[in-house]
Amino acid sequence: MKKNLLLVSLIFAMCTAFGQEVQTENNSANAENYETSTFCPHHVNVHVGEAWTNNIYRRAGLNQYYSHSTMLDVDYAYFFNEHWGISIGTGLNRIGAKASISKSGVINDYNVANDPSFGQPVNYDPNYDLYYDANGLREKEVVWAVEIPLKAHFDWRFDGRNGIYAALGLQGYIPLKGYNQYTGEGTITTYGYEELFNQWYMRHYENGQIKMDNHFAEGSYAGKGKNVKMRPSVDIVADFGGVFAISKKVDFYVGAYFKYGFLDILPKAKTPIIAANDHGMMEFQGTLGSDMLDVAYANGELKRKGQTHWNLMQAGAKVGFHFKTCSTPEEKTKKQLEKEILEELKKKSNEPIIIKQDPQYIYIVPVCDQLNDDDDYLTPADKKAINELSDALSKTKILFDLDKDIPKISDYNDNINKTVSILKANPQLKLIVEGYTCDLGSEQHNRDLAQRRANNVRNLFIEKGVNPDQIETASYTVNDPQNNQNIADPRREEHRAAIFRIVKR
Repeated sequence: MKKNLLLVSLIFAMCTAFGQEVQTENNSANAENYETSTFCPHHVNVHVGEAWTNNIYRRAGLNQYYSHSTMLDVDYAYFFNEHWGISIGTGLNRIGAKASISKSGVINDYNVANDPSFGQPVNYDPNYDLYYDANGLREKEVVWAVEIPLKAHFDWRFDGRNGIYAALGLQGYIPLKGYNQYTGEGTITTYGYEELFNQWYMRHYENGQIKMDNHFAEGSYAGKGKNVKMRPSVDIVADFGGVFAISKKVDFYVGAYFKYGFLDILPKAKTPIIAANDHGMMEFQGTLGSDMLDVAYANGELKRKGQTHWNLMQAGAKVGFHFKTCSTPEEKTKKQLEKEILEELKKKSNEPIIIKQDPQYIYIVPVCDQLNDDDDYLTPADKKAINELSDALSKTKILFDLDKDIPKISDYNDNINKTVSILKANPQLKLIVEGYTCDLGSEQHNRDLAQRRANNVRNLFIEKGVNPDQIETASYTVNDPQNNQNIADPRREEHRAAIFRIVKR
């Protein structure tokens, strides 16, 4: 199973890597045509995995064939930014193990006359201790549990698509069911000792012992052991692996995981592997939750050993898919955006247009009436300069912190310096800087704040050498009609902004 899981993961990763190469080439070819946004805070992760586990068989020194766990988990992760998030989830875990059991023991005061487990029934009611020797019994151990993890996540993309993914946290481990099962392989030999007569009862007559073939036997056992109520634990959990983008909404994950339980999951009350049930019959209860490591018999005497503990540890590999559950806005080419912008400009010649394209806000500066085709008093040089100035300012976002007048400028292409150069080269153009405020605070305070915001942006251009006569200011609070026309939502951050208008002097 592990080899198959690893092979599938490698093949899938190779196919994904090839797909990424093709997608990268396509993205490069279309980089000029599309505006995209990939961040989504809401993730749903689904994983399956298989791991090596420790087991009580190992501590008993038994001949163990395998010990592993299989898991399925689903969690919801919320990311605070592109790299860090937190998740809560649920999962199902199954532990399976097989071993060869060789064990000797005694059931004291075994007094049932009609025991169908071994041999033939007898017509008397002996009172003796039933001894057994089990050799090579094949036992399977199964534990089903629910896991509830709470983890911190880290996601880092090297090229915006592929990268590493890690998680660390705690989980609650809640066992639902535990039991042992026997396959019928191996042998069990029984014999008895009656203290009243100081007599051993055996299947064969040897060395003066009484032959009792009708009651004592050498046989095998197939069936399920007693259900065991395991105890819950708190585990540390860690994941680490690679993520490969299949699409904008789906990532493929392959990695390793580790879990360790701080608490003992075995029941406090231990039982013998083989014991008499409530009806006095011989019953196989299994090693899970037994006193196999606590006690042993040597020469018919009980020898007590150390207490059995099982702090579950799992280490293995997992694969899965990470889904981004945010709705993705429809992509539009730059030509489509330009067409929409021009249509809006015709409708509102002097009003700034704000186009929301998650996660950024692009401020488009109006080009006013002077740019109409019938405005003959604008020379071709004037129209070219206004278009260049509008383009430069539309790529510059100037915002303010709440109740602050210091500009916060997002300008990745040096468009402010480009604006300064255009204004210096075209003294006939004038820029009007408008300051805005949100609806918090008093009218007098906000009007003063809006004006200070406009003045500080004006001073920014003047300090860079623009003629003061080319920069005018205006300010608006939430009570001004211009404010409501230009800003749709008075509580959003873009309301605390500086917006530009272009006119000819």
